[in-house]
Parts: sequence; structure tokens; C-alpha cells
Amino acid sequence: MVPDAVAADPDEVAWHGWLTELELRSALLEWRFTPDSHEAFSRYLAFRTAHS
Repeated sequence: MVPDAVAADPDEVAWHGWLTELELRSALLEWRFTPDSHEAFSRYLAFRTAHS
């Protein structure tokens, strides 16, 4: 558990916020993400499918 509020470092993060799944799918095609972001999202989708 994190005892304090999580805050993005403005020197490291250009933008942060919550996206719907559809918005995230679109953003992954258009925006720059960390190298493992696509893999992490794919693994999440596979996990969700396997457990639904």
C-alpha cells in the first residue's frame, strides 16, 4: 500500500489520466508509450479473457 497520493513527476511524464479501454486502444496506436506498455495491455486483455 502506498501511504501518500501518487503523483507524476512532471520531468518524466508529459500527461497522465484515466482512459476508457477504447481510448487506450486508440492512444496505443497514436501516442508514445514505454516499451513494455503494449505487452502489458495485451497480457491484461488475455488475463481478462481467460477469467471471464
